[in-house]
Amino acid sequence: MVKTALNKTKIRGIVSVVPKRELSLLDNPHLYNGNEKKIKRVIESSGFLKRRVTNIKTTTSDLCEYAAKKLLSKLSIEKETIDGLLFVSYTPDYIMPATSYVLHKKLGLSENCIVADIPQACSGYVFGLYQAAMMINSGCKRVLLLVGDTFSKFSDMFNDNTAPVFGDAGSATLIDYDDNAGPMYFNIKSDGQHYDALISNNGGFRNIISKDDFYANGDYKYSAKMNGAEIFTFAMEKISPSIEEILEFANVKKDEINHYVLHQANKFILQNIAMQLEIQPNLIPAETLSKYGNQCGASIPCTISDQLEYEVSNNNNKILLSGFGVGLSWISAIVDINQIYCSKILEYGENYE
Repeated sequence: MVKTALNKTKIRGIVSVVPKRELSLLDNPHLYNGNEKKIKRVIESSGFLKRRVTNIKTTTSDLCEYAAKKLLSKLSIEKETIDGLLFVSYTPDYIMPATSYVLHKKLGLSENCIVADIPQACSGYVFGLYQAAMMINSGCKRVLLLVGDTFSKFSDMFNDNTAPVFGDAGSATLIDYDDNAGPMYFNIKSDGQHYDALISNNGGFRNIISKDDFYANGDYKYSAKMNGAEIFTFAMEKISPSIEEILEFANVKKDEINHYVLHQANKFILQNIAMQLEIQPNLIPAETLSKYGNQCGASIPCTISDQLEYEVSNNNNKILLSGFGVGLSWISAIVDINQIYCSKILEYGENYE
């Protein structure tokens, strides 16, 4: 467990991007053998309905590059002023080199810019924010945080009797040094004992790719698996205490938080966390997942863009963030997001002025 407060760090802007292709659980003829009543029950309990997925050629870095260029353009940021670039994702372009170097080139950043990949998924945005704040506190003046995933490419994670829930997305957040910025508070925890609760067995160097790792149609067998029951139990037991701890550490009362923006795991989990915390359910936005699916690390910035764009663009807000999932990892933070530039969710490739 790490609890810390990092000062002089300010969020300047957020842009979130999704692909144009939309899929609905209602349009899947194979799901639950076409049992419409069962499908509707799953939709009602989980909140999942629609999701956005990339085509075979579009990667997470494409979505994040698009988001970054829109953000830098809207804020009139000179590229040479960016001291750090972080790419947070479990779906990189290559095993080698790190995708952050690919993005460094595509964005035209300077040789003086520190770059790094961070392999995190559902907790990735808050962890990336923590890393960016540490960079700001160690001498960087401006860090570009790119967070996203294209988990729909793990095509074998869901069979015909399990609802596909992952939606693809990318995001860009600009973090600046600011002498007058209030502290960002973080509470970071890890549990490697359950690392295999959500895992893709193939593709790394533990299980080297072989000719047998492909389906008849040519698709790769990622051997991606999720233990839904274990993930659910983890979320029910760990997240609320983590949030209570960060509130106590920051000496902030629950009613001083304007919004609780949590990873969009599913509606039932979010509702139960609200009950455990004894806060009003409307303080935890939970509508984004029904429109875009579980967007892994990008779900928090996408929720801000989708549900809170007006609030963070026009008002001062104290927001509690909480990401949780693969690892297992869970990270809660309290940040001030005050009158920043924030876009509505953009579609990849649209002409947005």
